Amino acid sequence: MKNITTLSGVAMPCLLYGTAWKKDKTADLVTTAVKYGFRGIDTACQPKHYNEAGVGEAIQRLSNDGITRKDLYIQTKFTPLNGQDPLNVPYNRTAPLSEQVAQSFEVSKKNLEVSYVDGLILHSPLENIDRSMIAWQAMEQIYNQGGTKQIGISNCYDLEMLKQLYEAAFIKPAVLQNRFYQDTGYDKEPKNPVKMHRVWPLLPDHFF
Repeated sequence: MKNITTLSGVAMPCLLYGTAWKKDKTADLVTTAVKYGFRGIDTACQPKHYNEAGVGEAIQRLSNDGITRKDLYIQTKFTPLNGQDPLNVPYNRTAPLSEQVAQSFEVSKKNLEVSYVDGLILHSPLENIDRSMIAWQAMEQIYNQGGTKQIGISNCYDLEMLKQLYEAAFIKPAVLQNRFYQDTGYDKEPKNPVKMHRVWPLLPDHFF
């Protein structure tokens, strides 16, 4: 499957296999998808919608079949509290936001059984740019420590907010992952100006 090169210089597949809502079938479906040609896997540290540990099980199965970690592009997300099941939050809900990001990432590495990911995504902007930047800077720290090869954002439809984040970020967003629906005009407004900065949009994870 063809790759593209992002702002971060990372070669990533044009299409990722999305793992939302696969539940107990996650490991089997991810294994099958990779065997049929997918080399990119998108997940999230969000038990409400993703079985991240199932992705980790699939990665281990595939390694036994000769498809190694370096053959795969693995992307996960930090999901803020408002996107989590309040009864199953994968980090300390009372911790400062920056610590929540770090804790979430450690849970992701444990679930996926990896020492790094290829992409770490802010699952959605927070309530304002200041809070979003706290989360972003925590992701930048993970990037600087070698935990991820690039960072990005998803579900961001406010172009002004995206511009503010881009201008304020030390590590620029390399991925914009938004939904792609006819009834919302395919979100053309955020995509066109952003692409001039080589922030590459992805198709939504639940399409696959």
